[in-house]
Amino acid sequence: MTEPIVVGVSPSTGSPSALRWAAAEARLRGAPLRAVLAWFPPRGLAAAGGGAPARASAGLESGSAARTLHRHVAAVLGEAPIDCVAVRGQAVPALLRISTDAQLLVIGEPRRGRLASMRASLVAPQLVQRAACPVVVLPSSAGAQLDA
Repeated sequence: MTEPIVVGVSPSTGSPSALRWAAAEARLRGAPLRAVLAWFPPRGLAAAGGGAPARASAGLESGSAARTLHRHVAAVLGEAPIDCVAVRGQAVPALLRISTDAQLLVIGEPRRGRLASMRASLVAPQLVQRAACPVVVLPSSAGAQLDA
C-alpha cells in the first residue's frame, strides 16, 4: 500500500484549504488521505483557596474530538473514504507521530486577521524542522485561491 498523505485539521477552523489541497494531492498520487486532529481533554479550573479543581465545560473529549474531525472533513470533502484520527495531545507531537509513515504532511497556517496564539504560529516551523517527510504549509489565504 502507498504511504498516506497526512493533513492536520485545526479544531477551530477545520482547515478547509489544507483538506482540499491534501485531498487533491492524494488523488494525483493515488495515495490514501489521513486527517488528524490533536485535542486536549477539558482542563479543571483551579478552585479558590487551593481546593480541588472543578471540571471545565470547554474542550474536547475523545468521542467529541472524533465527531468534530469527521464533521470538518465531511463539510469540506463530503463523505469520501478518509482515515480520520483524533489524537490526544499537542499538535506538533501528534502530527509527528502520525506522519512517521507519510509521504507528505499538509497543514494550514493560522488565519491572519485573527489573534493567533503564539503556540499556533510555531506549529509550522517545528513540523518543517522535525518531520520525517516533506511538509506543505498552506497560507491562510489559500482557501480563496483553491476555490477559484
